[in-house]
Amino acid sequence: MNKIPITVSWSGGKDSAYMLYLLLQDDRYQVVELHTALSATNDRVSMHGVSKTLMEAQAEAIGLPITFLSIPADQTNDSYEEALATYYTNLKRRNIHHVASGDIFLEDLQTYREGIFASHGITGIYPLWKKDTTTLIQDILGVGFQTILCCTKQSLFSTSICGQVLTPELIQTFPSSVDPCGENGEFHSYVFDGPIFHYPIDYIKKNITQKSYQHQLDNGDTLETLFEFADLDLASHS
Repeated sequence: MNKIPITVSWSGGKDSAYMLYLLLQDDRYQVVELHTALSATNDRVSMHGVSKTLMEAQAEAIGLPITFLSIPADQTNDSYEEALATYYTNLKRRNIHHVASGDIFLEDLQTYREGIFASHGITGIYPLWKKDTTTLIQDILGVGFQTILCCTKQSLFSTSICGQVLTPELIQTFPSSVDPCGENGEFHSYVFDGPIFHYPIDYIKKNITQKSYQHQLDNGDTLETLFEFADLDLASHS
């Protein structure tokens, strides 16, 4: 049976890594590449804060090519969708019509994504969809993925946990309002080792920085949210 060629929407975090792990074991699909959206201003993954260099290191350690989509500084939905349109057009020229995404339970996000897929003749595949997140994080860590928290919504946590390696013990300290997988944006991660890696990523943690984001609510009020980011880099070997 001919396998279906598929590309993976890759954030570099634990969910996309586990999704890829499942797809590589699925006889229906042939993963041909990873693709990642980067901010054109700093060549980093939006909200993860992870550099292009670290993303390339992951792809190399996994043994798959990676394509980067450059998103203009305004980072509007229109800019994002234009970059996707160009990428999907190129995929179809290569006879690739399936894209895998690591969405778990956010209905509005999947509906938005499905609308984009449909308008470009792409079929979305969701290996993690509707999985229980408590069980899912246990599975992710249980198969051997190692991941560092590269971004956290600081207001949700009593102490700073950004830059720490995610462990079952650390998860036990999370407030009950925090999803174990961070599916509501409570935290983001960078995977540096696991069963899909031929070797671990040798990274260094430089420092922790803070950044505030303002979001306008429906009633016109402005909500300011504080995030912490771990400044990660590849270790240098002299």
